[in-house]
Amino acid sequence: MAIDTLGGSSLAFFTSQWALHGIYFDKIVAWEGSTSVEEFRKDVPEEWKERTVYYNEWIATSPANSVEEGRPFLPTIIRETTLKSDYVLFKLDIDSKAVETAIIEHLLDPGNDDLEYIDELVWEHHVDNYLMNPNWADTIDESKSIADSYQYFIRLRQRGVRAHSWV
Repeated sequence: MAIDTLGGSSLAFFTSQWALHGIYFDKIVAWEGSTSVEEFRKDVPEEWKERTVYYNEWIATSPANSVEEGRPFLPTIIRETTLKSDYVLFKLDIDSKAVETAIIEHLLDPGNDDLEYIDELVWEHHVDNYLMNPNWADTIDESKSIADSYQYFIRLRQRGVRAHSWV
């Protein structure tokens, strides 16, 4: 099946692939600091416009930074706007190693229950990877390797989350 790229490659991919399994998203919520609302919305297929909410703002690395910086912290948003019984797919791909790693570390911290609100997590972990380095340029976390990614995904799966890499 060909996947058109309207709405960005991930929106087209997730909506079409999950639909093959009878899963239709009630709502898609997205954050991106550098893409304007107009630019984002022009690529969203008409059938998804009513169910897609887009925020043109940067996100925080922790709940404390969220308050301090006045930026949203996505695990808190998920916890406050969903039920544990909801199916939540969280795609983390904002091309900031500091923000992404901080969010994953927060989710894996046993001191909170935010991970219990996420059923599936897809993450493009920008690590030192010769196959992807030319595409990732200055977003690579050179202190981490593919083996580190596998460890994160294993820990997430051990906590009950279907965790996958996204590239």
